Amino acid sequence: MEKLKRVVGVAFIEDGKLLIVKSVRSSTTNSWTLVGGGIETGETEITAALREVNEEIGQGFEFCEEDLLPIMCFKEAAASGGDIMIEMNLFLAKKKIHVSLIPNDEILDYHWYTLGEVEYNLSSSIRDYFLPYAIQKGLIY
Repeated sequence: MEKLKRVVGVAFIEDGKLLIVKSVRSSTTNSWTLVGGGIETGETEITAALREVNEEIGQGFEFCEEDLLPIMCFKEAAASGGDIMIEMNLFLAKKKIHVSLIPNDEILDYHWYTLGEVEYNLSSSIRDYFLPYAIQKGLIY
């Protein structure tokens, strides 16, 4: 039986490039994902997104609810593999990152992805859902 896990993803875009991360979890499938993660018991999608940004960006980066724009929700297989389905609540960040991106306990690497780079194994959440949206809106080029 498949398990359903509720998750959030936050897309940061600067100068037509998308911030992608390789987390400890996604590294098991060599996938790059968005900043984000699971929604914990008692959290809303918004509070989970804010917590994940704080955990994965950190460095004193101040981020609040007004900095998030909800854009879509969908279900798919988890990038971390296994028999897990995720329900992804995807947000667009309306604030630029003004701190250094330093790997930590959760994130092994960061990259500002330019459309067309083939050496990055993008999660299907990015490839199949977010990129078509971002291209159509002219956010990524």
